[in-house]
Amino acid sequence: MMSVVIAFLIIFVIAVFVIQPLFLEPGLEIKDTEKSSDALKQRKKILYRHIKELDMDYQLDNIQDEDYNQTRNELKKEVSEILTILNK
Repeated sequence: MMSVVIAFLIIFVIAVFVIQPLFLEPGLEIKDTEKSSDALKQRKKILYRHIKELDMDYQLDNIQDEDYNQTRNELKKEVSEILTILNK
């Protein structure tokens, strides 16, 4: 009987953990703190690295023109959003 209760509790905790993101507000709220600024700067570096890797893959013909342009534009858009937030 006790093992059934423990199993139920474990399943319940896992279910709550998995379902939780569905109830969170979409979008990223960034507070003007030093931590969020550092996190944004780190994210910016990662995005720049992804753009460089994407450019290299494109030059080596590992990616098609359409995919390259779409992905690069998405990465550049995210970088510009971060830069806008950092420059406020």
